[in-house]
Amino acid sequence: MKKIIKLNETDLQNIVNKVLQEQEKNEGILDNVKDTYQGFKGVWRGEGFDYYKYVSSLGNLTKKLKKLDEPNHKIIKELIDLKVKIKSSKMPLDKKNKLEYAIDTAQQYFTQYSKAIDSIEMGVYNKLK
Repeated sequence: MKKIIKLNETDLQNIVNKVLQEQEKNEGILDNVKDTYQGFKGVWRGEGFDYYKYVSSLGNLTKKLKKLDEPNHKIIKELIDLKVKIKSSKMPLDKKNKLEYAIDTAQQYFTQYSKAIDSIEMGVYNKLK
């Protein structure tokens, strides 16, 4: 005989969080479950299923992007070290300036990109909390 159980939002959230913690090693497997849960949370709050579901999905994707960018942060640090070496080198000033400009440009674009991802992640966090 089937039993009908009733869960409130807190109970459901605790169950989902526990499952997510247990499956953290297999990142991404439960993203759809988490997104669906957030969708129901959006309905509960009166803002719509799809909106919260997609906000949650956006949060998952920004986390993946940040994880992929970890090696890029190391490369940017290596570029900064390279720039210091270039400054102390004996090459002609015009060539130094070209190399320094290229490194500065790469660093600037990466910093802007990182800030945009951080801003999206913060917006998602604030919306879903």
